Amino acid sequence: MSEFEQVYQAKAIHYSALLHRRNVVGVGVGYKEHAGRVTDELSVVILVRNKIPRAALSDEDLIPRQVGGVRTDVVEVGEIRPLNAHTQRWRPAPGGVSLGHYQVTAGTLGCVVRDRASGRRMILSNNHVLANSNDALPGDPILQPGAADGGEVGRDTIGYLERFIPIRYVTEPATCNLALAYANLGNWLAQRLGARHRLQAFQSNPTAVNRVDAALALPRQDSELVEENLEIGTIDGVTTAELGMQVIKSGRTTGLTSGTITVLEASIRVNYGLDRAAVFEGQLVSTPMSQGGDSGSLIVSAQGHHAVGLLFAGSGQATIFNPIQAVLDALKVDLPQRSPRQLNQRNAVERAQAVKLLYEHNLLAKPNVVGVGVGLQRRGGKRTDEVGLVVMVERKFPKSLLKSEDLIPTEIDGVPVDVREVGQVEAQEHSHAGSQIN
Repeated sequence: MSEFEQVYQAKAIHYSALLHRRNVVGVGVGYKEHAGRVTDELSVVILVRNKIPRAALSDEDLIPRQVGGVRTDVVEVGEIRPLNAHTQRWRPAPGGVSLGHYQVTAGTLGCVVRDRASGRRMILSNNHVLANSNDALPGDPILQPGAADGGEVGRDTIGYLERFIPIRYVTEPATCNLALAYANLGNWLAQRLGARHRLQAFQSNPTAVNRVDAALALPRQDSELVEENLEIGTIDGVTTAELGMQVIKSGRTTGLTSGTITVLEASIRVNYGLDRAAVFEGQLVSTPMSQGGDSGSLIVSAQGHHAVGLLFAGSGQATIFNPIQAVLDALKVDLPQRSPRQLNQRNAVERAQAVKLLYEHNLLAKPNVVGVGVGLQRRGGKRTDEVGLVVMVERKFPKSLLKSEDLIPTEIDGVPVDVREVGQVEAQEHSHAGSQIN
């Protein structure tokens, strides 16, 4: 029997018992990690929501160091949830999903921003996604998902084009009748003479430069937007790009991808098709992390989830994005800012959630306890703004009537605890006996 077969057999025999342990979400076969490095030793891998200290686990929930003579490895993967495709219809819509002007194929919804003058929430993406590369008018329908993903005007209209920064092209098709006539005459003569070369009229503006490819849409209903990005979460402000910075993005085509910033202050010529090209200055370049349809994605720092740039172009070897502060300043918008109170409350909630995860099993084992959660604390019968654990009991008893092991502490690991009487919790099924329908 090969090593893999031995490990697989151990997994097959023991996975059911392992999967039923608290906090375990999966069991598989993989190489064991030691001190943060992957070894060449095959092991039975136990996937858990969160790694919990052994002291906080009951004996029946402990992961054995080996099963069937095979060593185990515990890997934290978080909560496993089904993920809708980035190309599907989302309401409310987060950043990272399919979006576009009704006459383009599809790009990506970058994120929600707020207008500096009015405070209104708006949708941020590229000019060539929302404004059809200068060829749109304010008020044009914006679809989510984009037309290439089945979006239709009316049913899938999420908003309307508000404003955009025009793209200045260094070359684009000619609109001058004289130039077009000259080219047509020259091509007619060339054809009559049997020449293979042809003339093409185009506009040339070699001094045209751009800083951003950006536009805004006003949502049809404010409630149809959510201030977070798919698979990334909430964006915590703005940061300046640095060489070697690790970045991530959530996009319509490639989903959640990562890269490394390799070039700052780049001047780049970008091909927009239809004989149009534009030069952009002050751009950021990363390793490849995008494909067609990802335009408009928000580039975010891997550490801290700060906005870094707005993706608008790329190739098989590189991804190009505008610095995010240049985009915000050009459009006169800002990322939604959370107040210090909101930030403090978020930190308190995260701390309380971690403590709950560690101790809820022990708390629920106490007689009279029917539930454990996270919520605002009550003092003197009134709700406060303090976040902590909420331990729900059938009935409150004086401390003098409780055994020491059944007492609920007033705080756990620095997190306050509020005990609330909720009575006996039962399934609520409608009873037909004696009921009347009016």
